[in-house]
Amino acid sequence: MAQRLAHEKESVFGGVFRWRILAGFAVLAVLALVGYWIWSRMAGERGSEEPPEMPPVTVTAARAEVEVWRTELDAIGHLGAVQGVQVTTEVAGMVEAIGFESGAEVEQGSTLVQLNTDIDRARLARLEAEAEQARRDLARIRELAQRRFVSESEREQAATRVETLEAQVREQRVLIGKKRIEAPFSGVLGLRYVNLGQYLEPGQAVVDLQSIAPIYADFTLPARHYGVVGPGLPIRVQVDAYPDRPFEGEISAVSPGVEQETHNFNVRATLPNSDRLLRPGMFADVIVTLPDRRRVVTVPATAVSYSPYGDVVFLIREEEDGATPPGDHAGRRENRVDPATSSASASGQRIYRVQRVFVTAGERRGIRVEIRKGIEPGDRVVTSGQLKLSDGARVLISDEDVLPEVDPIPKGP
Repeated sequence: MAQRLAHEKESVFGGVFRWRILAGFAVLAVLALVGYWIWSRMAGERGSEEPPEMPPVTVTAARAEVEVWRTELDAIGHLGAVQGVQVTTEVAGMVEAIGFESGAEVEQGSTLVQLNTDIDRARLARLEAEAEQARRDLARIRELAQRRFVSESEREQAATRVETLEAQVREQRVLIGKKRIEAPFSGVLGLRYVNLGQYLEPGQAVVDLQSIAPIYADFTLPARHYGVVGPGLPIRVQVDAYPDRPFEGEISAVSPGVEQETHNFNVRATLPNSDRLLRPGMFADVIVTLPDRRRVVTVPATAVSYSPYGDVVFLIREEEDGATPPGDHAGRRENRVDPATSSASASGQRIYRVQRVFVTAGERRGIRVEIRKGIEPGDRVVTSGQLKLSDGARVLISDEDVLPEVDPIPKGP
């Protein structure tokens, strides 16, 4: 009996405990719902207020201009000497004297190398003596022939001997002259390949000689330009050695035909090269200027932002006085004063808005680029500070260049 009463008492207490737990969970659920409802109302009220507008960005600006450009054709070529040769020797001999320094400028006829001529001069002296004796013998034979003491054939033999010896004398003099190696034309020497006391074989190289003033620029152009390219057209040449200095010249010759393999034709231009900065073998970027003229709209090259999605410029639109920017409400704007805007207004700076415009960029020349579509002459475009801009952003125009911000270099530990 006692066990039964104890069991019933335990059942009553367990039911009360479970009821209290369930009641606690119900209270927590109600509190969570009330809290969520209050939070959503507060968030909704805060969301209905628009965030303060970004302060104006400082930029630089320039106007699109109309310029008259002449059509230019780009080509790749190389420079070559008007005259260039590797000076060699025609005859064998020992180097007795060297009359030049590597890299020096020489005039036509200057002695470059003198070979030893001692043996050749001794032979020349012998031949000259034999020729003189033969001339005297011929004179006596002619006197005897007039008296009919010698035959006509003996007189002819004596005359032939004189002619033969005189020819040998001339030949020997030419041989001696060839051992004096001269510059065939005026130009600049390269590195010398010979040394004093060296024995040279016929055809052995002595030094390179190039004539570089004037100098040639050889290049090719597509066949479609054959009808508009001819002698006399001006060109500009730029080389890697002097990237900031163009060299001017003019076309001197055009090939009479077009190559079948490449459908290009060869063109040769001549540059004065009076300062002798250009050298044969240099790689050259050539620009041919055609006689036609065309009007183009240009802007500074820094105004165009290039991307895979298209080329973009930011046009500056003047903000009307009292106008409300897009997205603002007049009633709320009175309670939201932008410190940057107030400061700019107080200093007398005018605030503008920008419009992002996709453009079609064309040819670039120097610091300006052609805009074929997207803007009109006189339009004002942003030239620096674009990284912070978006469509409709406010800007202040500065007279000084605005450098793009970069992340600071992290300092070491």
